[in-house]
Amino acid sequence: MSQITTWDEFPAREYVPNVFLQAVSGQKVMMTRITYKGQVTIPAHQHEAEQIMLMVQGRLWARVGEEEQEVGPGALLIVNSNVIHSFRKLSEDDVIFHECFAPIRLEYLTGYKGPDPALAMIKQGLPGSNK
Repeated sequence: MSQITTWDEFPAREYVPNVFLQAVSGQKVMMTRITYKGQVTIPAHQHEAEQIMLMVQGRLWARVGEEEQEVGPGALLIVNSNVIHSFRKLSEDDVIFHECFAPIRLEYLTGYKGPDPALAMIKQGLPGSNK
């Protein structure tokens, strides 16, 4: 992979229903591009990695710790390590945002076969799951 590239070089995969993930990583930090299509609610979850999120397109209801509000393009969300957070898509159009994580979330890399505790928490809270 070239050091100068575009998102076109990174495949999008469906992480949970209607949530498409692209990820690129350096040695100590990673960036993702997330696209929400259709109805999306990401239940409360947490992870070890710190997360900074930049909204690019669309509107979300976001909860980070005890703070919650509607966010749109240009909004920055800072999620410290192990802080509980959740999201719900509000707009009709796709929602797109970028995230940076440190340390790297190996489970986001294509081909990773290890555990993904945050995904397990999300799936447990999705409609139709057996809690």
